[in-house]
Amino acid sequence: MKTLTCTLAALASAAILPAIAQNADGFSGFSIGTEIGIQKNKIDVTAPGAVTLKNSDRGYALRGFASYDFAVGDSLLLGVEAGLSLGGPDVKDTSGTASVRADPGITIDISARAGLAVSESVLLYGRAGYANSKIEVSASNTAVPGTSVNSDKRKGGLLLGAGGEWAMSDVLSLRAEYRRSKLGDLKSDQVMLGGLVRF
Repeated sequence: MKTLTCTLAALASAAILPAIAQNADGFSGFSIGTEIGIQKNKIDVTAPGAVTLKNSDRGYALRGFASYDFAVGDSLLLGVEAGLSLGGPDVKDTSGTASVRADPGITIDISARAGLAVSESVLLYGRAGYANSKIEVSASNTAVPGTSVNSDKRKGGLLLGAGGEWAMSDVLSLRAEYRRSKLGDLKSDQVMLGGLVRF
């Protein structure tokens, strides 16, 4: 959360410095790209016997996306993006006789972003949208026989993010982004690095 707050603060600071903002048109158009990074998944589940289990795990994240952006004036950029990513690491926890395992599946997401071009090659932006994933959750407690819980349902929730994009040429950009989403009992944090081709 601190990462997101700091990034949004940087974006807000740039917004009050219009003298350095310029040429958002260089980031406009249709684009496709991929990202790779680190994802932290955290669960908060109540197992049979009213036992609360909380744990987290880190793993690699891989995502592909397609987006369309358009410039509003010289400095402001607005856009939409759709993505498809792996769900990240399984999360397990055990407390006494109770145990839980959550296995996130492929995640789909759609979001809007707003950015500010602080130079001809640098864009700072924030995003908000919706993410959805099919999450397999199994919880049991050997002290309470016959009460195992198994769930295999799609769950969706709010997606928030912030990042920066660097134009390497007219068609190629690199970007770094922090993203957070909450999908039912699962909360995910991602730090992603990627590249995109703009058409």
